[in-house]
Amino acid sequence: MEYLNMEEEDDYQVENEDMEEQFYECEELGMENNDGFSDVDDSEITWEENDTTNVKGLSNSERVQVGKRQRKLKELEILHQEKDVKIQKIREELKECRMRIETLEKERKEVEADIQEQETANNNPALFRLRAQHRRLCDELREEEDLQSKITLKLQENEREMFEVELEQGKLMRLYEAHKNDDAKYEAQLLLEAKQRLEAEETAILQAEKRKKKAIKDVEKQKLEHKKAFEDAKIYNQKSIQYLKESMARARQEQADKELKIRDDLEKRMQIILSLKKNIAMSRENLRAIQARKAAKSAAEEQKKGKEASMVSESENFLQHMLYRKHLQEFEKKKQEFAEEQKTLKAEIMAKILREESNMEKKKKIYPVLFPENLKSEDKTSEVWKLGKKLLQCIENNSEDDRVINTHEQERRSPSQISDEETITEQIPNYFTQDFSDQLLDEESLNLPEFPGLWDKEHTPNKDETVSKRLGAGTSKMEQEILARQLEKQRSGIVQKQVAAGREFKGCPFYSKPDIIHFKNFDVGQTYKKKATLINASYGITFCRLIAITDCLKDFIEVDFKPPGQISAGMSCEMTVTFKPLVNKDFEGEIMFRTHIGSFAVPLKCTTKKCDLVVDKHIIDFGCHTIGETITRTITLINRGALSTYFQFLKSVPKQSFTGEITELIVPSSEGFFDLDQQLHNEIKVGKITVDEIGAFTSVKLPIIFAPLIPGETQMDFELVFSDPASKSISIKAQGKGVDVPVWLSNPNIDLKICMYDRLYQDSICAYSRASAALQLKFEVCSELRNHLELLPKTGYIQAHSNFSFQLKFLPRQSLAEDAKRYFNEGTRVLEAPMNILVANQTRPIPFTVHAIVTSSDLEIDRQTIDFGYCSIYESVWTTISLTNKSILSQEYGFVDIPEYVEVQPNDGFGVLLPLETLNIDIMFKAKQAKEYAFELICKSEINREFKISCQAIGVFPPLKLSHSVIHFAATALNDTSTVTLYVENSHTSQNEFTHPVPRIGKGETAPVGPTLFEFAIPESSYLSIAPAVGTVMPGEKCLVHLLFKPTLPDILVQEEAVRTLCQAAETERILEKQETESSESDDLSSKKRPLPKQTETRRSSPSPPKPKETNSISDSSLFEPPNPVNIALDSDEYNAALASLLRNFKEEFHSLVIPCFVQYQGSTDHKASGYSPYSIHNTLYLKVNCPIVAPPIVLISGNKQNMVDFGAIAVEQRVLKRIEIQNISEYHLNLKSSVLDPCGPFELLNSLRSLQPGATHNLIFSFTPAKSKMYYEPLEICSVKGKLSLILTGCGIDPSVTCSVENVLDVGYVLANQSRTVTFQLENATILNVMFSVKLDSLSYSKHREQQVLPEFLAPDQTSGSLVGTQNYGDQSVFSVSPIKGSVGPMQSQEFEVTFSPDHESLYYSDGMQVELFDKVAHTIQLKGAAREHLMFVEGGDPIDVPVESLTILPSYDVSDIPRVLKSIQLTLKSTKFDNKLTTALREFQVGCIRSTQANARKNVEFTIDSPQALHAKGFVIDPVKATVEAGTVKVVTVSWTPPSGHDPLQTISATVKMSIKGDITENYQIILTAVVHEHKMKLND
Repeated sequence: MEYLNMEEEDDYQVENEDMEEQFYECEELGMENNDGFSDVDDSEITWEENDTTNVKGLSNSERVQVGKRQRKLKELEILHQEKDVKIQKIREELKECRMRIETLEKERKEVEADIQEQETANNNPALFRLRAQHRRLCDELREEEDLQSKITLKLQENEREMFEVELEQGKLMRLYEAHKNDDAKYEAQLLLEAKQRLEAEETAILQAEKRKKKAIKDVEKQKLEHKKAFEDAKIYNQKSIQYLKESMARARQEQADKELKIRDDLEKRMQIILSLKKNIAMSRENLRAIQARKAAKSAAEEQKKGKEASMVSESENFLQHMLYRKHLQEFEKKKQEFAEEQKTLKAEIMAKILREESNMEKKKKIYPVLFPENLKSEDKTSEVWKLGKKLLQCIENNSEDDRVINTHEQERRSPSQISDEETITEQIPNYFTQDFSDQLLDEESLNLPEFPGLWDKEHTPNKDETVSKRLGAGTSKMEQEILARQLEKQRSGIVQKQVAAGREFKGCPFYSKPDIIHFKNFDVGQTYKKKATLINASYGITFCRLIAITDCLKDFIEVDFKPPGQISAGMSCEMTVTFKPLVNKDFEGEIMFRTHIGSFAVPLKCTTKKCDLVVDKHIIDFGCHTIGETITRTITLINRGALSTYFQFLKSVPKQSFTGEITELIVPSSEGFFDLDQQLHNEIKVGKITVDEIGAFTSVKLPIIFAPLIPGETQMDFELVFSDPASKSISIKAQGKGVDVPVWLSNPNIDLKICMYDRLYQDSICAYSRASAALQLKFEVCSELRNHLELLPKTGYIQAHSNFSFQLKFLPRQSLAEDAKRYFNEGTRVLEAPMNILVANQTRPIPFTVHAIVTSSDLEIDRQTIDFGYCSIYESVWTTISLTNKSILSQEYGFVDIPEYVEVQPNDGFGVLLPLETLNIDIMFKAKQAKEYAFELICKSEINREFKISCQAIGVFPPLKLSHSVIHFAATALNDTSTVTLYVENSHTSQNEFTHPVPRIGKGETAPVGPTLFEFAIPESSYLSIAPAVGTVMPGEKCLVHLLFKPTLPDILVQEEAVRTLCQAAETERILEKQETESSESDDLSSKKRPLPKQTETRRSSPSPPKPKETNSISDSSLFEPPNPVNIALDSDEYNAALASLLRNFKEEFHSLVIPCFVQYQGSTDHKASGYSPYSIHNTLYLKVNCPIVAPPIVLISGNKQNMVDFGAIAVEQRVLKRIEIQNISEYHLNLKSSVLDPCGPFELLNSLRSLQPGATHNLIFSFTPAKSKMYYEPLEICSVKGKLSLILTGCGIDPSVTCSVENVLDVGYVLANQSRTVTFQLENATILNVMFSVKLDSLSYSKHREQQVLPEFLAPDQTSGSLVGTQNYGDQSVFSVSPIKGSVGPMQSQEFEVTFSPDHESLYYSDGMQVELFDKVAHTIQLKGAAREHLMFVEGGDPIDVPVESLTILPSYDVSDIPRVLKSIQLTLKSTKFDNKLTTALREFQVGCIRSTQANARKNVEFTIDSPQALHAKGFVIDPVKATVEAGTVKVVTVSWTPPSGHDPLQTISATVKMSIKGDITENYQIILTAVVHEHKMKLND
């Protein structure tokens, strides 16, 4: 579509838009396609939309439709591809057509141009030809345009078809994707369900395996427990046998001891029996006193009977007589029952005695060992003694009872013999039986060991008897005990645990229905039966067996219960309980059953007939009634028990109080008082029923009558008394009030509490009438209060025995204090207004009083106008006003209708003011835009009063903006740093105020667009730094600003603390010195007392001046003068100690700073007038910074102000360690970690950090290894949760500059063999470091032999050896030695070294390598050379004609005189240079020397001579000197020159030989070989 013209493109776009609209309409309306691709029914669509949560599988029909859609989708895809290819072809054709059209048009234009040219030239033939060609081109162009239009239409049609295909394809794809997603969800759900089923099956299998394993473990555990129990039983059996033997032996020993003790006690017992007889005689008097007491009691009873008879005859009160008779009958009945009980007890005691005697006889037969014959007499005596003792105790107890009797009840009468015998017979059997039973227990206790053993502790003698009966007399004690234990184990095994479904049953196995078997209100002699059902509440089958009944119920209760056998869970069985009461007494107990699960009991309760008497109310209030009326109230007496009784309704002593007024009362005589008392006593009285009987489960109504006779309140107490002694009397209180006025008010004082001015208050007053007719009421208000108080209605009628309500309206006005001066106190603001109610036909009005406290409702604001001034839109301006409550009531207030740019605090401007309270309220104004503001703030009270404040302000839009106006730094420790970043933005890019707000002040001019300057003014000593503090912000840009907060302690504060510390130390030192002087003076005084008397006399004659003055003067002169804090150095120890003390004792601080940021336009800097401010104060921005400072959790012990760790100056590549100590001074446990040091830097932390407890310390080890000669500086942070410690590691690396006086080679020279020579060299240190050095020789190195394993240079010239070691001594001594070999060179100092050369044989090639190491690194390498001769003379120089390596073999020594000396050779090669056809002179030199010998007789010089030097002159050679003497220790230089003779051929070599003889200690001959050659000199030309 690229070559369509504009009209065709517009048409094509319109067609596309129409097709898209059709497509959207089809989608919205759900139109179906003719081909059937979109025929999806509504059910499928709803399934797709709604069935997303519950995924289901597709049905067969749906799957067929999905297959059809897939096939159709493939067909559409093929069709789409075909259409696409076709469209591409059409477009290519269209493109070619357009190109042809363009070429034709171009040709036509060219032809038209040619036609114009030919027309001007009048070339007709050419014109005809060109016009024909033009026509042909026009026809072809027209045909091509028609073809183009056809191709365009065809292209549009194909594109439309392709678009339709894409639409259909899109629809099908959407449905296909939906079905595909549903299939995927369904498959995922199936997989999830299968996975869940698999997991459930696996868990079930695991649980089954666990249960199986648990069962196996339980079985194994039971087997182990059984085995262990069996082994324990064996062990216990063996131990019990051992303990039994020991206890039997101990028992026999104790029995023998007892026999001896009994024999000793026989005599004492006889004496006790004799004293017992005397005591019996004395106790008879006590028995007589008992009889006297009984006689006195009988006399008192007779006297009481006489009084009762007289009372009955006098008062004729038959009720008391009946009660007395009833008490008498009950007493007689109890007496008879007591006698019968004594008889039965006697019979039981005798039966028990006989039974015990028979048991004792049986025991004697079975255990004859325990009852020896020799103890029979003793037992009898002991029985007699015990019987006497019990009798004595009984008599003493009776005597003590006699002492308790009151003296006024005792009457001396002669007791009868019958009573004595009866009392004795009543007391003796009890003691006798008790003693006899104690004796039997003592006998049975012999069968038990001395202490309980391992056998069953519940073992009783009765079981032993049964066991012995079964086993016979021949069984042993151990066998009996074993059998008893087995029986007990069998009994205890009856109770078993019941487990069902893995749960153990715990609880009562049966429960009874009813829960408690209760026999109520029984009669003696009757028989009662009740049935109860026992229901099995356990988990399984069980049985039930009756065990016992409580002992107190055995004589009266019979239980008919047949064990039903096994009872399933939930089944029941019945039992019948029969109760036959023989005694009128309450019983409580239980019936006990046993099952194999456990025991249970059914409670049983039996209660007698009783009276349960209550009344419905205890207080009767008659209320207020007019005098002369009679009112009756009733109370109901209810008997809820089954026993009837008599009652009497009595009146107690009346209590009266007179509160009313008694008018026209004449004081009467004593008789009149008695009549008035009787009248008042009869105002409240009992009705007709006073005495009656109330039956069981009945009730009686008792009337009380109130008839007031005198005005006032009356009270009366009544009491209900009953003949049943178990029933307590009931008190009833009656009260009433009599009044003499028919109309009255319930509340004569109307209290309106606290009222406010101009507020309406209402109250309702109710008047009551006692009159029997209607009355007219009139309400009056005093004239002073008519403008403030009103009663409505003013007149009314009150009906008989009714009430009437009227309304009181109180509206206090501001003139109340002037209008009602009589009733209103202006100081206390209390109003007391008396009011009256006038009643018709009644002279006395009804008064009542209205009370109120009147207060103001004003709220006072201290400021009526507020001017906020200039306010930036990025900041808020606030001011404070005072709001005062002038009322004595609390008032709610609220600022309403507040503009959105104003905020009132606290509580958003709402609150409650207490009485007379003043509250400060903050009003904050924040401008939204640059303009002038004028508004009002309205404060409303709870009574809707308004108080207004006028406000005004000017909004400022500054040209710059801060990204944050408030910055909160984190709690930063001292010497720590915190960093915050913010931006200064310049958003002013245009002055068009209609598109966006522009910077301006109020309605002033708009700020210019351009660079804007800013400057932060930081307060001094604020610990803050801002970077950059000054800058320029371009329009539309922003500038990043860093705020650094680093709190530190001021130097002056630390210096003052240092001065304080010094003063304390000086004071302490002064006190110690004073104590020392005092102790020394006391020693002097003590020593002065010891001298001879003469000395003391002389001292007395010449007294010394007083010493205290001297000491005072000394002390005054030695007073410590504190230094000036400024003079304390910041790096001194005192400063560091004071700093550490302040850090440890530092308390938290909080600083809040406001930092102004001044804004200035860049163009405003041109103004230089006087008084001109470069910035506008209104455009100033303010930044609030909150800076909390805390104590550092970690401190550096003995640190400095900067916490700097200084390593000082260190040599390069050297390593120095330094240790520092840190301490945790916080209260928390700190886990420490550090920042990362530069891995390529010189500093390194060698040990790890650990956690520190409060107060703990830790050492840190740092190393410093400088790599270069420079200053190093690196920070390190020791971090924790509470803070961090910043350390500064610093050190200086210095390259040690040490120079050596010898550079590379140190030649010692020639030395005689077996002699030595010493030379020196120096090392000079030019640095400030102390340089450590060491000197090493290569000949002493371990690697010497390895380095020498190479061929010599003359054999392998290409191979170089790094070894400097040459010829060495044959002996063990080294050729060269150096001193010193180790030490240090001080700063800016030098060190001298001595090198000693000591050869032991002749050689010219002595050499060694010397390495000078500085700080363990080689700094200088020097080759040591030397030569040794056996004779004084030596010659050196010339060309090398020998190898510089000595043979390893040692040549044998021969006599010099026998062997002819070898002629030595010296070769010299002289080279002459030819330059500009001229030959230069060649020069060479050699030396002849004489070695200085250390021997005294050695020769001091040598002489050398050259033979026939004239023969050399012909060839051009000249030697100078020819002959000379060389002194010892010197060298003579011999020069050889060669000048080529004239006509010399440069290509020829000239040679000559001459001999030289040297005379010293011997004569040596040398052959000098001279060779001369010519070299041409070649010039190098520079381009």
